[in-house]
Amino acid sequence: MTYIELTQSEQQQIAEILSRRATEIAGFNDEYRRNPAHYGSVELALSREIARLRRLAERVNPQPIEVDDQ
Repeated sequence: MTYIELTQSEQQQIAEILSRRATEIAGFNDEYRRNPAHYGSVELALSREIARLRRLAERVNPQPIEVDDQ
């Protein structure tokens, strides 16, 4: 398998796209839950996809670890 090196800017852009998509799905999921005729399996699938996209975004562009200098 060949890996492509991404610049910091590219990593940040990908993470932002993934995060936005997760937020869009979360909005849809929230609206879907309000409908009393929803199906639980779809809700579970949406919740899993939200979590997967957010984990992937964090892996692509991890937040710097803050070190307490005290």
